[in-house]
This record gives sequence, structure tokens and C-alpha cells, in this order.
Amino acid sequence: MRIEEAWWSYHPDRFREEVALARIVHANCIRLWIAFTAWMADPAGVEDSFFDTVAALDEHGMKTMPCLFNRWHDHTFDYGGQYTEDLYRGWGPKLDYVKALVTPLANDPRVLVWDLCNEPQAANLEADWAKREYDFFRQVADTVRSSGAQQPITIGTMVGTNIDTFAPLVDVLCAHPYSHTAAELQAQIAGFQAQAKAHGKVLLVNECIPGCLDDQRRADLARTYTTLLSQGGLGWMGWALREGKAVSTRRDRYDGNGLDGQGFHPFFTREGKLRGGLEFLTEAPAIKAPWEA
Repeated sequence: MRIEEAWWSYHPDRFREEVALARIVHANCIRLWIAFTAWMADPAGVEDSFFDTVAALDEHGMKTMPCLFNRWHDHTFDYGGQYTEDLYRGWGPKLDYVKALVTPLANDPRVLVWDLCNEPQAANLEADWAKREYDFFRQVADTVRSSGAQQPITIGTMVGTNIDTFAPLVDVLCAHPYSHTAAELQAQIAGFQAQAKAHGKVLLVNECIPGCLDDQRRADLARTYTTLLSQGGLGWMGWALREGKAVSTRRDRYDGNGLDGQGFHPFFTREGKLRGGLEFLTEAPAIKAPWEA
């Protein structure tokens, strides 16, 4: 399954069944990927489905973080999104897509933050494609704001200079740590804290925790992440919720971003059960979100 199929086959009851699992582990927000290519084929249908997901998450006591574009591509089993070639095509329809999704929710408290893109690739602006990528997301940010959005903007950047490159466009910095050891993660957290201070902006980790086919090894690393990120004062979102059809959510088609290159990331099995060792996530967190306090 690719991003488009997830929206073309959207079913309200199935979606509610899946997101209900997130409350078992005290999730208060879901980062929800959507795609221009899905909307392009069926604007009205995809808009209706998207707005229903926002309602469904609110029904389950969670906010929505819409992720409007994707620039991460698995080399073997691609998940879809925008490609470098798209940067050299007309941007008008993509900005129309942004307006269509943002305008009806521009002052809606159910939306926590607008994530313009998952993992844009530019680490600097030396190459022409990188300059075009930056300019495209500058226009996306401008479109979100001109559509009246009262919520903050972020971009799902990864680590290092990738964060710095896109920092001028956002209200909230973002990071995607996937270190394999506590020491490596601690060093990354220190780096994130320094970047937040340098840019004068808060930073959110909206994707993290390496996958693994071995449930207990994944769970041990998940405990390390949740502990260290919380101690570092960083909100975090784990990737991904439930075993499914997309790359990285199935054991036979995982990506390379995990322990021993085994990027199998779900927290819940296909049957809706927590993977072994993750029971600690059912304990109430010590820190509540501002809107929950």
C-alpha cells in the first residue's frame, strides 16, 4: 500500500478502530500523512475523508498533526509522495491542494500543528534541486499562513543541518532521531537542544525509535527513547502505530532504518495487541500536554 491507496480505500469505522489503539499508550496526537496525488484524483472524496479523520481523532481525545507532503522514499518498496522531478513541474495545483485542506481547519483547535513535509532532503542550499525544494516549501508555508492558519507550522526534518536549512520557514523545529544506542541518542538530544536555542524556537521530535523484527530489542530501545526524550524536555511521536500493508509496517517488507537494518516499526500487531515488551507504555505519563493539564 502507498499513501494514495490509504486514502482511496478510507473507511471511517476502520480508521476509528485503529486510532483507538493509540489511546492505550496515552497518545494525545496523531501525525497523519496525506498526499497531493491522492487528492488530485478525487479532491472532494479525499477532503471529506481527511476532515473525518480529524473528527475521529477528536472523538478519541487526540489532536491531529497533518503532514501534507512526503519526500522520504524507500529504495525497494516505495510509499509515494513527492519526488525531486516534481520540483521542476508546476506547483500551482499542489498549492491549491494545500488551500483546500488548510482553509476549513485554519482556526480549528483539533489541529495541533501543520507539518508541511516528511523529511525534505536538502541538508544545505548549494545544489539547484535543494534551492528549489526550499523555495517550494517556502511557498507551501506562505500558502498555509495566507489560508488563515492560526496553528503553528513545522517541517518533519531529520537531523543536523537538515533542521537548520528549513528552520527559517517554521514556528516549531522538528527532528527525527534514529540512533541505535543511548549514548548516540543523548548526543543527538544535546544537539537538538543547542539548535533550538540557536534558532530561538521550540523543537519537537515527531518521528523516532528504530524498528526491529525482534520485539524485545525494539521494546528495550523504545524505553530508552521515551525516557531520554522526556528527560530532555522534548515531545515525541513514535513511528508507527499498527502492523499493516505499507513498507515498514509489515515483517516481510521492512525498510533499512532499524536495528540490524530491520526497519519494522509498528507498536501494535495486526490483531491490535501491543508487541511484547511495550507494556510500560500503558503507564500514565508523568508529563501531560498543555491542553490536557
